[in-house]
Amino acid sequence: MNYVLGLLVVLFSHAVIAGQCRVNGGPWLHVDKSSISINVPIKATPGADSIRLDGYHLECRYTPDGNSSGNATDYWHTVDNALVPGHKFVAYKPGLSINGNRYSVPVKRGIHIVSLKNNGVGIDLKTFMYLSTQGGPGNPISIHKGDLLGTVYLKQTNNTGAPLPPTFRVYLYAANSLIIEPSTCTINANKAIDVNFDNVDPALLGESASSSPVVKGLRLNYSCPDSGVSMPVTITLKGAGAVFNSGLLAMSHMQLGTGLLRGGVLIGPGSSFLTRITNSAGSDDVTFVLVRQPRSFPAPGPFTGSGTLVMGVP
Repeated sequence: MNYVLGLLVVLFSHAVIAGQCRVNGGPWLHVDKSSISINVPIKATPGADSIRLDGYHLECRYTPDGNSSGNATDYWHTVDNALVPGHKFVAYKPGLSINGNRYSVPVKRGIHIVSLKNNGVGIDLKTFMYLSTQGGPGNPISIHKGDLLGTVYLKQTNNTGAPLPPTFRVYLYAANSLIIEPSTCTINANKAIDVNFDNVDPALLGESASSSPVVKGLRLNYSCPDSGVSMPVTITLKGAGAVFNSGLLAMSHMQLGTGLLRGGVLIGPGSSFLTRITNSAGSDDVTFVLVRQPRSFPAPGPFTGSGTLVMGVP
């Protein structure tokens, strides 16, 4: 019996993303398996009514291909719901800034982002996430290195007739830590609060916030741009604690610390007190107290210290 052996060759046509991307002139990364993960160093750039999460240059290019015409071009544009924000932003109003134009969530389809020619040249996408600011109280957003900022969903078309790939994803991860303040409510109109104890006799300094007679009283005034805001808010003291007492703000003189008292209660760094805004305004009287390290006699001389008061919601 004779057998006829045949070889069946099956050719599969794969739709691929012919793209590479890099951040701030770093190495080119391939858009592999319809996605790319990118670590971006971010900063918060305030605008008239939004905060843009920029601070980096994201370039992409047509993957160099000697088999295609130099006129071969890929076009990247958005799909429906093109931005899925990271979980830390879902309670806010995020969006995409594309070539200077803002598109709030849900970002619509068909927004052209970039045209990539087969010439090896990278093009800055000029695409960033942003958050709309709010005229009422809100908590700061604490971004940590490695947090997922958001996922951008894009579609690629081309002028070559090559099979179109599926939707691909750009995962944006934070390469640094950052605190973002979406609320535009202010404490003392966002002006620096100068606590000047003037000339102090070291012998008069007390060893605790409750016993030291060296004090400075100040009024904190709260204001929100939105009208009719009435709600409880928290005021948190941010800063480094003194080495001898973590409940006091650190001073440049290691044997000194400053306490913040509200209603006679010490508010240490990282702690907060509850107050209220009525019709978009409020106020509190507080006292700053200069304290010396127990069993010490600080040497005379100038000293400084710093802290930040942050408004939030319970």
